[in-house]
Amino acid sequence: MPKTFNAEEVLQALRADYVKRLSALHKDTHHMNEPVEKDFAEQVVQRENDDVMNALDVEAKDLVMRIDNALLRIQSGEYGSCLRCGCKIPVERLQAVPYAEYCINCAEDIVRK
Repeated sequence: MPKTFNAEEVLQALRADYVKRLSALHKDTHHMNEPVEKDFAEQVVQRENDDVMNALDVEAKDLVMRIDNALLRIQSGEYGSCLRCGCKIPVERLQAVPYAEYCINCAEDIVRK
């Protein structure tokens, strides 16, 4: 018998995972306030690492925000409905992307524009 999809449970677990990742990223970026390496090659590597860490930080914060918005939609009874066209988002899509705001047709249309 297949398990029932519990969106709130899945979203809470995802949120906890991304908050943990953000915490780890912040620990890893502590060196950003330290003096710059004297060796130019090391400076380049350090700057590239900083750029990657910043990109990961932005992505994780965005996902936490999207997850929080999905949790709010659960509370308001709007979860599972496309924010653009109002149609029901298939459970398979929500299982794949539990914080999905749009049905696949609207999401593809938004990406194209």
